[in-house]
Amino acid sequence: MIQYAEVAFDLPLLEDTFTYEVPSGTPIGVRVEAKLRGRKEEGIILSLHHNEPSYQVLPVDKIVDKTPIINQEQIQLAYWLKEQYLASLGECIHKMIPTGRRHSKVVLNEEVSETKPLKLNDEQENAFQNIKADFGKDSVHLLFGITGSGKTEVYLHLIQELLQKTDKGILLLVPEIGLTYHIIRKLEAVFPGQIALLHSALKVSERFKAYTDLLHGRKRIAVGTRSAVFAPIQNLGLVIIDEEHDGSFKEHSTPRYHARQVALQRCRQNKAVLVLGSATPSLEVYHLAKTGKIGLQVLSKRPGSAKPPKVRIEENKKDARLIGSKLTFAIKQRLDRREQVILLLNRRGYSPLLYSENQKTYIPCPNCTSHLCYHKKGSVICHLCGFTDSLPRLEARLGEKLVMMGTGTQKLEEFLLESFPGAKVERLDQDSIQDKTVLTDVIGRLVGGEIDILTGTQMISKGLDAGRVTLVGVLNAGIGLGLPDFRAGERVFSLLTQVAGRAGRSDLEGEVLIETNTTDHPIIRMALDQDYIQFYESELPTRKELFYPPFSRLVRILSRSKDEEVSLKTIEEVHRVLKRHLPEPNSILLGPAPCPFYKIDANFRNHILIKTTVQNKWREILKNEIRPLKLPKNVYLELDFDPLDLV
Repeated sequence: MIQYAEVAFDLPLLEDTFTYEVPSGTPIGVRVEAKLRGRKEEGIILSLHHNEPSYQVLPVDKIVDKTPIINQEQIQLAYWLKEQYLASLGECIHKMIPTGRRHSKVVLNEEVSETKPLKLNDEQENAFQNIKADFGKDSVHLLFGITGSGKTEVYLHLIQELLQKTDKGILLLVPEIGLTYHIIRKLEAVFPGQIALLHSALKVSERFKAYTDLLHGRKRIAVGTRSAVFAPIQNLGLVIIDEEHDGSFKEHSTPRYHARQVALQRCRQNKAVLVLGSATPSLEVYHLAKTGKIGLQVLSKRPGSAKPPKVRIEENKKDARLIGSKLTFAIKQRLDRREQVILLLNRRGYSPLLYSENQKTYIPCPNCTSHLCYHKKGSVICHLCGFTDSLPRLEARLGEKLVMMGTGTQKLEEFLLESFPGAKVERLDQDSIQDKTVLTDVIGRLVGGEIDILTGTQMISKGLDAGRVTLVGVLNAGIGLGLPDFRAGERVFSLLTQVAGRAGRSDLEGEVLIETNTTDHPIIRMALDQDYIQFYESELPTRKELFYPPFSRLVRILSRSKDEEVSLKTIEEVHRVLKRHLPEPNSILLGPAPCPFYKIDANFRNHILIKTTVQNKWREILKNEIRPLKLPKNVYLELDFDPLDLV
């Protein structure tokens, strides 16, 4: 009897699957190569049957895998993702597997000496017992602990409990593998040989080895970044999302999922516990905890003799040097005492702006609504689309010498090397870590005491745990406050609080100096006090009045096209369709309007924002009326549920 397979392709198709003939004995869950509409494509078999279709069926060209690379739970999850984010089934299933082909050669992790989790203090023990009591149930807990309060130790005890007393698996999600160096080291020391690492810095062969170790039950702990939320862990019992507030847990290509929502669905499917850890939780998650919808476990102090750092604000003087005199003196003090310093400047490049005195304007990117940034070695770059030119060529075209304005991390690094000639200075930003191994190397050397001053962008605010860092300096702390996005203040508060928490994490006293020209801004003042509760209580009434999350859910619909008129006409057509479903008492429709960054990579962008308490109702409207719209070929329509970025 002929065997037929239903195959899903990684393409934005309205059809879920296509029927092909496959050799007898072919299993569900393997990849195949097959012709689709005249082109060779790679797909995954999601089901098998013997029902002969009424039309001619092609055989697959090739079976790619010997054994399945997805399991039944992942297939169910793909169907849920498809409905939740209105993507194609194939796009959803292909998000779950490592890209590329398997190879056998794998580099093993370096040896780590075995150790045991530390003894918990009273607060940590209380949090551990409360979460442990829910093992075997579908439940969610926020572990809300100030920076350095020992959330990692609670994670270790929970993982150990589950490993020793059950046969369940564990998933730990982190924002950036390289920056959570200390967590990975601890996990590998406490649970040697049991960790499967899943992240983009690994070679394809290493990713596949880790992935298949989980799929076949050889390893029970998966650790990774956002996409590891799909890891094929057998019998999932616990999911931990560390730094749950971090924007990197949101995917910006189809399906535009949030790892927290996917994790929640997996916990429902598996009767597993979800733990969300943060010192600055997203407002939505903290609101759920405060209103009793999820568990709230609080860690209010640092363990042992470590104390939160003292935080001071200094005003940026317009005519001052790159770093103020008080911060310069504090850096010198630390270097004399052989302690370490972290300096945050959330601006890449050398000079973020190039000014034309002839045109009396900053030089824009030719493809974007943004300005060009000067980088060392004479290049000018757009950080939105990646456009690159040389400064001499640009100046020759404009017929004038451009004025470099502002300070980026490259200029700061140069200044530090000149001002503190004996110091070992390193910089971490998107430019310095083109090679992903650089990140792990620099963090390892910081923790090992080999770096005196680490400078960089927001990536250095996450998860770093170096005991000899006693001073954190923040330059130009108001960057980001002026963005036209209701979350702008939340992001800046979180960034300042998180980076401040890198200081004084051992028995050495920590200090934080925040330099800003907006010393009276309420967000900066609250960051000075490291007071998340005050921030939450001050932000909540504004969110309520403006009907923003946590009082509503958002849906963003964005049209982009290289043809300005097509982009505009498309969003207007979508708006006409949506307007037919108003008035809906629980919804507000904003737009259509140009996006704040109207043009990116030569694409003109327009959007509509829906604020609603009935997101599922709008999901159905978008599914039934917007997705089937016949749009011009040169326009792309993004449907984004619970967007984090509105610019």
